[in-house]
Amino acid sequence: MNNFRVLGSSKVTSLLLIVNIIVFVIMTFTGGSENIANLVRFGAVVKSEVANGQWWRLFTASFIHIGLPHILFNMYFLYQVGPVFERLYGSRNYLIIYLLAGIMGNLVSFAFGNPATVSAGASTSLYGLFGLAIGILLNYRGDSMLSSFGSSFLSIIAINIIYSLIRPGIGVLGHLGGLLAGVILAGVFPIINRSLQTSTQLISVTAFVVLSILFVIIGLRSAV
Repeated sequence: MNNFRVLGSSKVTSLLLIVNIIVFVIMTFTGGSENIANLVRFGAVVKSEVANGQWWRLFTASFIHIGLPHILFNMYFLYQVGPVFERLYGSRNYLIIYLLAGIMGNLVSFAFGNPATVSAGASTSLYGLFGLAIGILLNYRGDSMLSSFGSSFLSIIAINIIYSLIRPGIGVLGHLGGLLAGVILAGVFPIINRSLQTSTQLISVTAFVVLSILFVIIGLRSAV
């Protein structure tokens, strides 16, 4: 019951849950969420299509799930930890971080993924939240409470990365890209009632932009 009350005050997390579920239901009744053609039609990342100018797939793929277990796992995680990060960063910045992490995760899949692979899922954005935890640990080392919060995620992150590496069919590239984005974005957006050095923010913004451009260039070259 407490979780539902917290979720009720976390408007962005609630909205993200609703959007992901609605998209999954629509896909289920219009061809299936595991049908490749339907996944492509709804906006999954396909290397050749992105290279041909369909950049919007880097955004839409984060709201598409492949099969019921996929969406159940991701939405459970979002339900559990989304409100925590939304309270830490505020609804607006939390949404920006979530979306940017998803885009960078999908960019990494575009850059280094197999051209024959179709990738999708909110995991890119959710790993961005893992990355935020690492970023909090790095950027707020003098704050014992926040450092402890960041440290509490390290074992969870390690377990999930190992699971992603050993289980076939999981888009580990997108996960790592989202994780990287979260670490960087923790240096761009300060936690509510905390501050970041301007130099840290400038370096982080630059890193995010430069890496994004680099991934685009690599993806375009490898898609030929």
